[in-house]
Amino acid sequence: MKKTFITLLSIFTLSLPACADFKEHYDLAQQYLSNYQYSSAITEFKNALKINYLDNSARIGLVNSYLARGTYFANTEKDFNKAADDYRSALFYLSMYPNANSVKNSSHAIMQVEGNLEKCIELTKFDTTPKSRFEKAKQLRANGEFAAAAYEFNQSLGDRTYIKESFKQIGDIMKLFGNDQKSAEYYRKAVAVAPNDIPLRLSYAKVLDNLGSETLAVEEYNYILTKSTDNKEVLYALERIYKKKLDANPNDADTIGNLGAILQKQGKFEDALAYYQKAESLDPTNVNTRLNVGTLYQQKGDYKTAIVAYDSILILYPDNVQANLYKAQSLAALGETKAAQTFFKKVLSIEPDNEIAQNELFDSARKTMTTAQFVDYVKKNANGNNVSDMLYNYALDLHKQNKLEDAISVYSEIIKNSDNPEIFVNLAIAQGQLKNYDAALTTLSNAKSKFPNNSQIDDAIKNIKNETIAATFDKAAEYFNNKDYQNAINEYSKVNPPTSDSMLGIASAYQNLGNNGKAIEYYQKAFELKPNDSDIAYYIGVLYADEENFGAAEEFLKKSIALNKNNQKASDYLNSIVQQNNANNLNEAIALYDSEKYDESLKLLNKLLVSDPMNAYAYYYKGMIFDAKNNPTEAVNSFKNVLKYNNSEDMNIVNYLIASDLDTLGKYKEAYTYYKKYSSSNAPDDEYKKYATARSEELKQYAQ
Repeated sequence: MKKTFITLLSIFTLSLPACADFKEHYDLAQQYLSNYQYSSAITEFKNALKINYLDNSARIGLVNSYLARGTYFANTEKDFNKAADDYRSALFYLSMYPNANSVKNSSHAIMQVEGNLEKCIELTKFDTTPKSRFEKAKQLRANGEFAAAAYEFNQSLGDRTYIKESFKQIGDIMKLFGNDQKSAEYYRKAVAVAPNDIPLRLSYAKVLDNLGSETLAVEEYNYILTKSTDNKEVLYALERIYKKKLDANPNDADTIGNLGAILQKQGKFEDALAYYQKAESLDPTNVNTRLNVGTLYQQKGDYKTAIVAYDSILILYPDNVQANLYKAQSLAALGETKAAQTFFKKVLSIEPDNEIAQNELFDSARKTMTTAQFVDYVKKNANGNNVSDMLYNYALDLHKQNKLEDAISVYSEIIKNSDNPEIFVNLAIAQGQLKNYDAALTTLSNAKSKFPNNSQIDDAIKNIKNETIAATFDKAAEYFNNKDYQNAINEYSKVNPPTSDSMLGIASAYQNLGNNGKAIEYYQKAFELKPNDSDIAYYIGVLYADEENFGAAEEFLKKSIALNKNNQKASDYLNSIVQQNNANNLNEAIALYDSEKYDESLKLLNKLLVSDPMNAYAYYYKGMIFDAKNNPTEAVNSFKNVLKYNNSEDMNIVNYLIASDLDTLGKYKEAYTYYKKYSSSNAPDDEYKKYATARSEELKQYAQ
């Protein structure tokens, strides 16, 4: 008699923990689990993990507890929502919480639990779009189901709208669980998506600090200070780190100087000055320390004392750019304009591209002169600097301030003696902003004759000619932002010839109208116009997946990755599609097998094995089909592949199946070996095992 299905009673074998407090929680959790008190077991395993978040025994026990309770909810109470949440939590501790090796070792278990979760999701009709999963994650977190929430945040990454927040939320949850290594990993991913999110970078810096990664933490803290110089929390953290370094090396002048700089930023000027003095006594040649002393007095408004500090540097190093620049600023603050300009000019003679010196040198003149007067002033006082570059920066500044007439007059002055195509382009842009398109095209035509192969000029010409099209886009965008998607579609459709942007606009509008078919149609038109855009291919793949056309989804996701191998969202989504396809094919094959449609089932299993050649379950059902078709030889080959890719105790029954088929083929010696393996395994002491034991005794004579 043969078994036709596999029941998984347990996924892991637990090892014994150490540590007294840890062991108390662990042993109590084990006791609860053995008595089917799953919720209490979960609580105690969590308590054990709080003591040692890296302990695999507690993590595995927690996974088993969630799986046991989830199975109870599903099979006994028929509460598939609760079961799904427990499976989510189990998957978090299987695939997200541990290190990569542990995840790899749990791949088979992960696949099984994902299958259970998929069944629950299907039965509850749960919406699996990224938006829905993100909202579900927020709900789970609000309810205190942090592990399940983290799993769902991870599932919402298919939509870039949620990537940063999802990574951040997972980082928060890992930090809450005390898993700082994983917290840092997810914060780092969130920072990569949103590098200017200062609160996020602060969270990342704190975790790095906790991990003892002081160099990386200091980098993050310093970046934050470039965006907010008075962040007291960051300054305190840096002070603590450098004081720790100072304890380790009390005579390191650089560390002492850095600590002084941190105290200076905190406004603790006297303390900072004391550290600077100590640093200078240890290393009198350290220019940075003297500069810091000068900036300290400059910051306090004591410009005369600051100048004394800068002069002490300039005596030894007369060409020190920073000392000259800071002295010039201090002189300017004291109202000594001519003296200040002398030092600004000196800075420019040493470093002609120093923008601070350039800007401050001409700042007073710029404020009091007309545009024409200032142009003349620059020409007379350039002092060897590039007049065109200086005037160009001035023109750009006027342009940014929307002083278009003045910007045009300066641009026009510069192009008389300039070979910089950017100036022509910016002049044309300013003329276009004033709606003087003829003048803009004339400027660009002259530029084209001077720079015939310059693509920037070609692009500018196209932009001017397409100004009316831009107005159409603006109107379409206004409709779109007001959620009037049909009128947005009408406006985008007026763009002739169509562009990838107009097609994307129409596609996005249809997507928001819930018309995925039309959305796919126009995304594909956009892709035809812009065939190298990885993101467009990704959008098409996602929409096909939403329509459950997984074959087409896989095709476009592969195109997306081929266009951009670093498109992680496409790679992640493709992996999920492939896994989904494999799971669907396996489930369909099993259903066909159960319906005795063996040829159709076998065809699907072979297709699955092309995608996943190590899928033990596919080989298992192939073997069952060959048995049903009275082909024991092929059945044995398939069953042996099962054991090749999964020789866990859960697959012990396969030894029995191989033995039975070999017995049928008259291969008694080999059959005896497999009967013996099964009869000596931990399989239940049922009729199969009794038969295997008895039959192995009968065949023992062939083993000699």
